[in-house]
Amino acid sequence: MLEVINNVIKSEDSVLVIPREANLPIDREAKKVVARVSQAVVGVASITVYGDQLWRASGFIVEFDESSMIGTIFSCATVSEHIPMFPKIDKIRVYLFDGTSYDATIEACDNHWNLLVLSVSFGRAVKTMNMVEISENRNAMDVHLQGFVLQPHSASERLCPGDTIIGLGRQSTEPFGLQANCGVYSYERWADLPRFCHEMQKATFINTYASIGGPAINKNGRVIGMLFHDLDCTPFMPSNIILKWWDHFKKTRMYCRPTMRVFGVNLHNAQSSPWVKVPTSLYESYDDGFLVERVPRSVKSAGLQQKDLIITCNGKPVATSLQLFEILAENIGKMVGVTFIKAEDNSKHSIYLPVEETLEKNFYRYLPFHLVNLGQYPFFCAHYSTCVSAGQLHSTAIFANVE
Repeated sequence: MLEVINNVIKSEDSVLVIPREANLPIDREAKKVVARVSQAVVGVASITVYGDQLWRASGFIVEFDESSMIGTIFSCATVSEHIPMFPKIDKIRVYLFDGTSYDATIEACDNHWNLLVLSVSFGRAVKTMNMVEISENRNAMDVHLQGFVLQPHSASERLCPGDTIIGLGRQSTEPFGLQANCGVYSYERWADLPRFCHEMQKATFINTYASIGGPAINKNGRVIGMLFHDLDCTPFMPSNIILKWWDHFKKTRMYCRPTMRVFGVNLHNAQSSPWVKVPTSLYESYDDGFLVERVPRSVKSAGLQQKDLIITCNGKPVATSLQLFEILAENIGKMVGVTFIKAEDNSKHSIYLPVEETLEKNFYRYLPFHLVNLGQYPFFCAHYSTCVSAGQLHSTAIFANVE
């Protein structure tokens, strides 16, 4: 029987208040799906040279070799990042649902996508999670928390506004509880700054700091992305990026960071852009596309400018930034044809642009301070100016004995 313990706040979450109305309730059917996949959700912590936990996060097991008993875990790269003001990190440790811990080996760590891949010799069988690529659709929605069933694996699944998303995480300290937060998929833009990942998707719930790096699952119990954190929502890295990045790394031992050095926004979110004012005529003529907000001089000289609407790349339609990434990921080091519409007269143009590797100076930025272990070290946080007491309301559900 599920035992749900609400309003439990650990020390690392004591600076965050989640209003009760921010997250949706998790009903019985949803709990069954959560319980089914929960053992593959792990706690992840960096251990200092003094033996203390420093950064805490979550992760999830995606691969397991029964012959070697070695498993592969996805988590966030910030959990392994060294900052001069803190003690050096000696190792990364992984915690299962029963509190058993294992030292992990870092297989890949990409600070651009904030992705970390860990290898662990478990010495016992462990559960894994199925990841599925998402196909965005903004014209339909499911009924909240209806039809929660586990289904056979498929290559991709539709994700529509209003579709239910549950974010999972695990504590890296006793009782090693599973954290679950429920909300719906939002097609709205997550961030409008160039150094923030514009491929991120958005869920309406608010997760705890310890859940960062954990899985975002859909109503079928499949992983559709990795959780991050914000003040009023939860951004998540879509599985499309993670899977293509990991497949590229296994084949080439190199990270997949494609770019045309074009910063933009999906057309359906362009009205909120602080960078460009889009003519109404563009909305009237086109439903989808990737609107250019900022470009460097070299791209401008090729003919692509602000307010241009990219509609195809390499002969494939482009409706969103996620679709554009998928095309670029297959063409690193090549030239691709880009077809775009001029906002002022709706004329169509085509040019060729190189697909390059993102330089380190242009990496997306993620601050690790929110993962700090408050019990051991002073808390520094660039995101928040106010600390709140641990006694304030918190809506995260912590599950005990679900495994």
